[in-house]
Amino acid sequence: MPFSATRDAEAYWRTRYGLPPGAQRQPSGARRRNHPFRLPAFRFLSPRRPRMRLWIAGLFLVVTGIAVLLLSFGSVDEPASANAVTASNAVADGAASDAPAAAEADFSVLLSEFSSAREASLIALEGYLLTDGEGFRQEWLDATVRLQSATDAIERRSTTWKDGRRLVQLVEMKRVVGQMIGEQSAVAAIIGTPNRYPGLQLFNEDVRPALGEAQAISAEVLNAMLADSSPEDAVAIDPVARLRGDLEDLRTALLQHIPLSGEEPPFAFDTGSFDMLRETIRNVRDTAPAAAQPKIDRLVFLVASAEEKLQRIFALRESRRWDYAEYAFKTRAMPLVEKLREIIAEWERAA
Repeated sequence: MPFSATRDAEAYWRTRYGLPPGAQRQPSGARRRNHPFRLPAFRFLSPRRPRMRLWIAGLFLVVTGIAVLLLSFGSVDEPASANAVTASNAVADGAASDAPAAAEADFSVLLSEFSSAREASLIALEGYLLTDGEGFRQEWLDATVRLQSATDAIERRSTTWKDGRRLVQLVEMKRVVGQMIGEQSAVAAIIGTPNRYPGLQLFNEDVRPALGEAQAISAEVLNAMLADSSPEDAVAIDPVARLRGDLEDLRTALLQHIPLSGEEPPFAFDTGSFDMLRETIRNVRDTAPAAAQPKIDRLVFLVASAEEKLQRIFALRESRRWDYAEYAFKTRAMPLVEKLREIIAEWERAA
């Protein structure tokens, strides 16, 4: 058997030298069939693989069914999607139509806050005027901050305005708010200070010291005359004594006529008192010794100066300027408040 011997020898030598085994030779009588379905590309169609064909057919049916369902659902959902788009457009149109109404509602809230802050500042400042209370002053400060914040909020809202008149009124409102806060601050600054009553300040700083010095001079002249007097000098001393008494009566009457508050004085001051006082001083000059004449001249100057200032004080006392804080509040701050009320009222009517 030469074929077998040769094959065994080849296997022996390959094994001995570590060579890979050779290809197995097929018998000469065996022939391969070159069937077209045995190619790798058509192996799944081989009649020897019936399960593979079933799986492929089933997969094809499943894919076809899914495609049919998708096409059918697409045709059914198209009207629904169209309706959804229409509904969304309607909602957008409704939101667009409601936007101006919402903006006007917000603007009304801003106007309400502005008016509330304005009235709160006004009431607090009036309370501070009446009571000089620190609590009212703090309330006024808080209300002023609210008023400024409300003004700034309205200005921010104005970026969407299309009305030229309203924009012009906004500029005017900001100007008036600034002026009003400035006037109210000036009023609050003089409450509780001597500057609130300028007439009273003039009386305390000028008139009362002048009258006090005049009384001291009259007393000094009287004491000097009494030191060298005799019973026969009673007629000469009488005008000086009367002058000292008249100056004291004048001081007392002025203190009663010029009260601290803005209430009406208890009685009207008789300006004729100065006429009698000047007549008394002339009599004193005639009877006083020569050494006392310079003091009499000083006394005349003091009385004349006090009379001139008292005329100004009386004019203030009978006018609205006596309480200057109240006067400034009513004549300078309140007109600005009325301007703001007119602007806000027009905006509220247009809203």
